[in-house]
Amino acid sequence: MKLERSFYERNTLIVARELLGCVLVHITSEGTTKGRIVETEAYLGPEDKAAHSYGGRHTPRMEPLYKTGGFAYVYQLHGHNYCLNVVTQKEDIPQAVLIRAVEPVDSLESMIQRRKIYISKKSKLKNLTNGPSKLCHAMDIDTSLNGIDLCGDELFITLKNGLDSDDEIIATKRIHIDYADEYRDKPWRFLLKGNEFVSRG
Repeated sequence: MKLERSFYERNTLIVARELLGCVLVHITSEGTTKGRIVETEAYLGPEDKAAHSYGGRHTPRMEPLYKTGGFAYVYQLHGHNYCLNVVTQKEDIPQAVLIRAVEPVDSLESMIQRRKIYISKKSKLKNLTNGPSKLCHAMDIDTSLNGIDLCGDELFITLKNGLDSDDEIIATKRIHIDYADEYRDKPWRFLLKGNEFVSRG
């Protein structure tokens, strides 16, 4: 079942936790790829020194952040690396959840081909999607999808799979945000304990 708008238009920390176990789906002309979300990070807007919208920053590229919950905010890091964020809250409250890692569910071969990596018995499949840029590359997500409606039929999230009975959610501080002063220690990163696809850090 596809997540509805009301799922996203809520407290960002709640959305970040409840996205764990849900399945990210991207339908393209090449086929459909799916990944079970195993790690997220919440970014809480103008007061959060780690957020793009800190201090009320608002650029044309960031326009999706200011929409109502349920839109995608995709930005480019460097080179051809991208990060997918799920916009939360109501309109003009620029908060979002970064999808940090997924566990492949469908079209594994397509993901491997896009990442251009060789998976052997010795190498770890977890390296395929255990990071925000890795999962975007594997699932063919880039800035052409910035602002897309996640309640549509191209890029969306479903409740299928969900949490297993033995899944345990851990809250910890976010990573790679040492510049964010006191906000670097906020426990706003959520992950499934022991899942091999969780990113490093």
